[in-house]
Amino acid sequence: MKAAVLKSTNNIVFDEIETPEPRAGEVRIKVHYTGICGSDVPRALEGKVHNFPLVLGHEFSGRIDKVGAGVDEALVGQRVSGIPLIPCMECEDCAEGHYSLCKTYGFIGSRSDGSMAEYVVVPASNAYPIGDDVTDLQGAFYEPTTVAIHGIELAEVKPGSSCIVVGSGTIGVLLAQALRGYGVDNIVVTKRVTTTFGPAQSVGIENIVASSEEGWQQKALDMAGVRGFDYVFDTAGNPSTILHSFEMAGNRGTVCFVGTPKRDVVFTSKQWELINRKELKLIGSWMSYSAPWPGVEWDRADELFANGTIKVTDEMIDSVYPMFKAQEAFQRFQASHGTHGKVIIDSQGV
Repeated sequence: MKAAVLKSTNNIVFDEIETPEPRAGEVRIKVHYTGICGSDVPRALEGKVHNFPLVLGHEFSGRIDKVGAGVDEALVGQRVSGIPLIPCMECEDCAEGHYSLCKTYGFIGSRSDGSMAEYVVVPASNAYPIGDDVTDLQGAFYEPTTVAIHGIELAEVKPGSSCIVVGSGTIGVLLAQALRGYGVDNIVVTKRVTTTFGPAQSVGIENIVASSEEGWQQKALDMAGVRGFDYVFDTAGNPSTILHSFEMAGNRGTVCFVGTPKRDVVFTSKQWELINRKELKLIGSWMSYSAPWPGVEWDRADELFANGTIKVTDEMIDSVYPMFKAQEAFQRFQASHGTHGKVIIDSQGV
């Protein structure tokens, strides 16, 4: 089969490799779309991988075309979204349903070959069925959507509350949309500059504030009509946005960290004191799974896409590249102006 193979740092080759065969308990998926995740970028451009060569890709959709022993043949032809985590199912964390915290997990597109190929093999339990009311493109957005929903679930968001989503990249826009499915209408989203408001505006988010502008914090509070937000979701993972989250939260508010910082976060004593004085609840959110496998996150994502609460608009897509141009696709992340939405690889556009 054809695949986009990461041979070495910043060297993705469109190559012919062996077509995988499903073993017992596995299915083979003919891949359609794969979204490039932010975690894929350092793997490709900085060589931060477990091994070379490697086929990247863990946000994907496709159709089951073959099953291994012990798997129902009726699954052949089923359209699916890929579930990338392969927990051990034996450790204490897995036994408690905390699959994201498993220490001996496998991961498609990181610890084993992923979906930037014509085919990918996964355990049958890692193929989430999608219906006719969900497109293949939307199916490739299930995984990042579940990451957003996992944070909402951990924060135990209450209907009618006020929420601010700090950072409106793909996860931020999906999270803001998902909040509507939890009965939240008072939502403010931040983006660094006004020129990149397009994706959030395209899905009907009206309250957007540019965090690069002076006085943006008060503007955000005024938009929501609150003195402090009940819930703050930091999806940017930037040290400055993390510190701003404490300022934006109201008394006894909840701050959920969905984004992962790449640099050290340094607190002043006054900034830390906000946590004490406001009696804030701080929550870390990692991946997107719960019991029973793969979790309510996946079921809610499926429900919210199917009923139209969550949309994938043209403005949310930066670009779509055929698989043979995967190297070019990753160069988008090195461009001086950066990306403005999700970069997609089309495995059927070979």
